[in-house]
Amino acid sequence: MKPHTFILTIYLLLIYFITVQSHCSKRFNCSETIYSFEINSRAFADKDSIVINDTIWVEVNCPTNLLDKLSQRTINYSNAQNLGTVLQLVEFIGGSILDPGAIGAASDFNINIVYGSIVQSSINPEKNREFLFEEFQNTYRFKVGVVPKKQGIFALAVLDAANVYTKQNKCDKAGFTITFANTNQHLYFYEQNRPGYTPSEYERNHMYCFKVK
Repeated sequence: MKPHTFILTIYLLLIYFITVQSHCSKRFNCSETIYSFEINSRAFADKDSIVINDTIWVEVNCPTNLLDKLSQRTINYSNAQNLGTVLQLVEFIGGSILDPGAIGAASDFNINIVYGSIVQSSINPEKNREFLFEEFQNTYRFKVGVVPKKQGIFALAVLDAANVYTKQNKCDKAGFTITFANTNQHLYFYEQNRPGYTPSEYERNHMYCFKVK
């Protein structure tokens, strides 16, 4: 190889690597989750029973500066493009230790959105409703009202968010664990629906149960 050809090749390779790194935070594998955040959700009213057309409110408020559990550093994770959650709504119909005894019930509720937006989802639409949070004054916020249209015993779950990325960096993915706090979750309805079963840690952190009279 001629010297000038060799130098040109090295130069082009350098341009390639610099370009790739500048678009991917100096990493080559953009499928990895490099941040892990924990945020809280809340459901209210606190009473375990409501009537048809009453409202259960579900909300999330968290700062855009978040503590990364992996590095124990505070990360500015503003301008997230796909941060949100899936609300799962099921009706209890009687189960057992091996059978949850629950059926999808999303169509049995009206959803009123205060903060955030709904996303069309084709995954289990009989029980899932998917949403995106909105960013406002260095805070991510989400609030919806869940309004029952029929009687029964139900549960809603606020699911975690995975593969979240920001506008400025689509490569550095984050996972968000979303757990209930300051919420009376009325898990005894679930335990009564599954005699002998002990709710898992994930269920204890993500499920809110209620009766519609």
